[in-house]
Amino acid sequence: MRRFVPCALVALLACNVGPHGFTPLIDAARTGDVASVRHLIAQGADPNEAAGQNNWTPLLHAIHTHATGSVVALIDGGADINRLAGDGITPLMMAAGYGYTDIVELLLRRGADPRIADPHGATALDLAMTGVPDIDRFTLFDCQNDTVTALLRADPTLRNRAGVPTPAARTWARLKGC
Repeated sequence: MRRFVPCALVALLACNVGPHGFTPLIDAARTGDVASVRHLIAQGADPNEAAGQNNWTPLLHAIHTHATGSVVALIDGGADINRLAGDGITPLMMAAGYGYTDIVELLLRRGADPRIADPHGATALDLAMTGVPDIDRFTLFDCQNDTVTALLRADPTLRNRAGVPTPAARTWARLKGC
């Protein structure tokens, strides 16, 4: 007896994207499945291919879910740690905004550039000081002092460079008591 597969399922398998618009590599990265991340990259999956509703790379998806093992595996597999996402952020900016000091330090050790700014002029240091209004990790009212310290330890000149941190970031950090 012959079995028929629904057309939608065939389309999903043909384009190698899951029901949420994630590739198998992004799914593995988001869940921290390091073995699958390494296997998929070894089989030719592109660690810099953006997908999903936010059009993020697997590295940004791994940072978003704080999947540190996936972050390491993706960087080892060739993920570009300074790549700008469609919304103009870098992996370092995302990790700093979320206050993920462990990932910030990892990215900095691997060559992330803390001087890259988003289209509005904000850097990772600004986002660490202000926090972010992400529905999944709302940090606007958090003091992320460890993350700020990690960024300044990696590049002490950030403190002295004009515009970094921006006056708005300094003001918001003061209002929070950080």
